[in-house]
Amino acid sequence: MAKKGTFPLKGYTLPLTPKGRSSVMDPPPWHYGGDILAIKFSVDAKRARTFIPPPLEMGPKPGEGIIWFPEWVSVSDAQPDLAFINPERAVYRECLVMLSCQFKGVPGYFVPFIWVDNDFTLMRGFVQGFPKKLGRVYLTKLHDLCPKVGGKRVGAKMKGILESHGERIVEASMTFTRKARPEDLPAVKFYLMRHFPSIDDPNKPSVHEISAGKVADAKIGDVWAGKGELKFFTSSFEEVADLGPIKVTDAFYFSIGMTITGGEVLYKYQ
Repeated sequence: MAKKGTFPLKGYTLPLTPKGRSSVMDPPPWHYGGDILAIKFSVDAKRARTFIPPPLEMGPKPGEGIIWFPEWVSVSDAQPDLAFINPERAVYRECLVMLSCQFKGVPGYFVPFIWVDNDFTLMRGFVQGFPKKLGRVYLTKLHDLCPKVGGKRVGAKMKGILESHGERIVEASMTFTRKARPEDLPAVKFYLMRHFPSIDDPNKPSVHEISAGKVADAKIGDVWAGKGELKFFTSSFEEVADLGPIKVTDAFYFSIGMTITGGEVLYKYQ
């Protein structure tokens, strides 16, 4: 056995190798730019509570939730040219469900469900505390020069569709009605659960804690507001439809850029 400090294999995540180049993902900081279809909704507060783990408490607006359908480009300090070298490893789509909560009086959102379409962001989610699963995400592509589609304008339409393992899980859409401001967007702070089961005792996880990300240099670009629609589909495997009847309260499409420098552990379960 190698002595402490002399472990021969390198990397941030598995697989660890002699050169350390084969890890699924690089260490933070991670840099993001994205366009996001966001639908605000409300559900029964008591039902939402069942998806939010203590010590997180219900947020200032119990039962409020948001669906994001983003398309991201993301690189790291370790490979800043990744979007050019291998675009497939730098561009991805996802669908995430967030529910209003708070921790020690600070409002935020807990993420009970999220699906992604790429392995590196799947692994990054596990490290951060996002409960990522693989899925296929489809998003309307607006374009100013397409005569029958057009770009962002009043009357433009966007749709996001999530499929996973042959089932349609989420469908969200928006009709653009007006230009909006960054201040119109709900402020999003994520509270996450890092959970890694133990291989020798399934009743005692190796890691079980509430965490939050550390975000720097967040910038909001073009923002549009509109009329939204949202549907959760009943599934044999997914439980998002268990949130119950949905009432859409707002819809936005916006651009964002940011850097995630890491995270912090807020609470450890005993």
